[in-house]
Amino acid sequence: MYNIKNFYERSKVTFILLSIMIIYYIFLTLNGGSTNIENLLRYGALYPPLMVVYGQYYRFITAIFIHIGILHILFNGYALYIFGPQIERIMGPKKYLIFFLLTGIGGNIITFLFNFESLSAGASGSLFGLLGAFLYLIHRHSDLVTPKGKKEILQLVGINLILTFSISSISVTAHIGGLIIGYLLSYIFIDIY
Repeated sequence: MYNIKNFYERSKVTFILLSIMIIYYIFLTLNGGSTNIENLLRYGALYPPLMVVYGQYYRFITAIFIHIGILHILFNGYALYIFGPQIERIMGPKKYLIFFLLTGIGGNIITFLFNFESLSAGASGSLFGLLGAFLYLIHRHSDLVTPKGKKEILQLVGINLILTFSISSISVTAHIGGLIIGYLLSYIFIDIY
């Protein structure tokens, strides 16, 4: 049987991040809707023109926790629930939190630079950062990943990249940016000797 207390004790940071995402989603839903563009702008979605004109650079962070519609929060929440605890255990809670935020911010910065006119939100940059960490483990510490695990991770990355380029509403820049940044930051954040 599923036990929230057990999940919290094993993966405190993942639990807190997931809780913030869910609470933010409920808040948006109750205050005008999570798909309402004006609402998304009001509460911190990434929109580069506002950031430049009004200096609203906090959006690099707030956008990580905003999700547009029920499917968005369900997919990203499930991905965080599945992948987050594994990387949290490897990095430790403090490093993992910093890693999650840096990959999300990094994906948003790439979007800011290369997709300037778009409104975007979601934890996808951070989640692809986690996939980048798994790729790092396969590449640099392959002895720690079972052959079956390697195959599953590579398939998962491949499927997600296909979806990234196939679905027009997905932020390609946040996904690819998060993946690359996650892989590179893993050199610093994963201390396995």
